[in-house]
Amino acid sequence: MSTTPKRTTRVGAAVRGVLGTTIAVPLLFSAMPAAAQSQQQQMQELRQQIQELQGRFNDLQAQQQRTERRAKQAEQAAAETSASDDDVSGFKVGNTTIELTGYIKADAVYGFEDDHGATLGPSDANLTLRDEGTDSPGDPHLGATVKQTRLKLSTTTPTAIGDVGSYIEMDFYGQPYDAGFDGGPAPRVRRAYLTLGNWLVGRDWSTFSDFNYGTMLNFYGPQAQLFERQAVLRYTFELPENQSLDVALETPEGDGFDGPDGTTASPYTGIDDTDEPVPDFAFRYKNAVSDSFNFQIAGIARMLQGDVTTASDGQGDEDRAFGWGLDAGASWSLPTGTTLMGTVSGGEGIGKYIYAPAGGTDGYVTNDGDVEALSRWGFIGTISQELAEKWTTNLVYGKAYSEDPDDASFDTDALHDESSSLAINLLYTPVDPFTVGIEYNHVDYERQNGVDADADNIQASAIYNF
Repeated sequence: MSTTPKRTTRVGAAVRGVLGTTIAVPLLFSAMPAAAQSQQQQMQELRQQIQELQGRFNDLQAQQQRTERRAKQAEQAAAETSASDDDVSGFKVGNTTIELTGYIKADAVYGFEDDHGATLGPSDANLTLRDEGTDSPGDPHLGATVKQTRLKLSTTTPTAIGDVGSYIEMDFYGQPYDAGFDGGPAPRVRRAYLTLGNWLVGRDWSTFSDFNYGTMLNFYGPQAQLFERQAVLRYTFELPENQSLDVALETPEGDGFDGPDGTTASPYTGIDDTDEPVPDFAFRYKNAVSDSFNFQIAGIARMLQGDVTTASDGQGDEDRAFGWGLDAGASWSLPTGTTLMGTVSGGEGIGKYIYAPAGGTDGYVTNDGDVEALSRWGFIGTISQELAEKWTTNLVYGKAYSEDPDDASFDTDALHDESSSLAINLLYTPVDPFTVGIEYNHVDYERQNGVDADADNIQASAIYNF
């Protein structure tokens, strides 16, 4: 058997192997740069994709943060709006909160005896008696007015030393008080003051005032009320457990003294001058014992001074008198819907504060030519009853007394001795800001000589509070 073909096959296979290797190696090396270049390009593209994804992620994250921030701002604004609605009404201008409130009140008054205008008090009975000389004189009269309409503007501004506030209140009794229904409404400032912390300065209710009596439609209010608006400098001490103490200096100006008018035999011709040398000092303690019961105790001290003119030489002799007053008032709400209120007050030289019948002189001239403080006192009692959800009735009675001095240097027969007022009303509130009502009023007036008079009216009112 020949061996040549086998060797040839082996040689051919070897040659083919060498040739394959010779060809494959260059091809392999030639392919390696291309593969490396492709991988580099892929890495670059991958980096770009990652950067794009990172950018999109950042955008989404920023958008989510903006959304969360806006939601938080909206929630905070809603909370502030809610707090504003609950705690602070009004609107803001810059850093100042402004609030405008008040009411529109329309009254129709039917007077049985005479034209009492928009008010009725013992002074009306006194004046009709003085003018006509008979009890309950005159013809019935019907009138209407909106003079009691009231506007109130308050502001609050936060500062580095505390909140600075202001308040101004006005009605439309600017025409002469006795103009009645004939005088048109005209603006009149009732109160105007500034506050800083616990301080108040300006025109406000006297610290000696007491409002523990029921709601009345009649503008006059009950007899014997402590009622005065004047310049005040007041500080309020906030005490524990719903207690407070007010102390104040107030304008002392009053109605002066009664004295001889020249028609009576007297060595004196009257008061040449009446002075108020120092401010009145007033205090008031309040205690809200519970949601249903509260009370106050108030006092005032005054220095009265006047020059008594002698008939012989026409010269004035200066004299002084000390005035004082005390007050106690309380309000008690019962589970039956009944509220009981009462005030008791009195003192000497407080004619400007206690309505008996509508203010009056603070003192008088004695037979010795001295000035003395005149005593006045009174009380008010109220029963207020909720009849139903929207119906309320009030019964308010007040009575006031004045001293009859036995050492006066003039005839005191025509001076006030005692007076009273009675009001009963029915109020209906169909919706919260709107109330209508009707009220009957009766007043009595008696002079020191025993002559008396009375007056009556019926009043219908519509009130819109805003």
